[in-house]
Amino acid sequence: MSHQRVVLWIMVLMAGTGLLDATGADAAAQLHLVVGVVVSYLCFLWYRGDSDARGFRRPFWLSVAVAACAVATIPYYLVRSRRDGERGTALMAYAAYLAAAAFAVWVGMAVRIGLA
Repeated sequence: MSHQRVVLWIMVLMAGTGLLDATGADAAAQLHLVVGVVVSYLCFLWYRGDSDARGFRRPFWLSVAVAACAVATIPYYLVRSRRDGERGTALMAYAAYLAAAAFAVWVGMAVRIGLA
């Protein structure tokens, strides 16, 4: 799966999470665990693909950390895997990605509220 497709699926899941959040149902809370596991797996797929493309040797502990808490460990990976001139750009792109994910959740919530 390409990097862009992984990011697209993460955004779709974030929008779906927003739809669930806006319902306020108990079923939404149960589905958050499933969505969280799927998003963690997709983040790990992105990390694996990116590290393979860059020839970065993935330490086992970092692979586990990305799967367990991608939001906190991907910036570390970006700093370690990029050259000096690319680090700031990569971190800014990651910040934009996080903002886009939050926006996708908001869009999902707005759509759900608009349908109600």
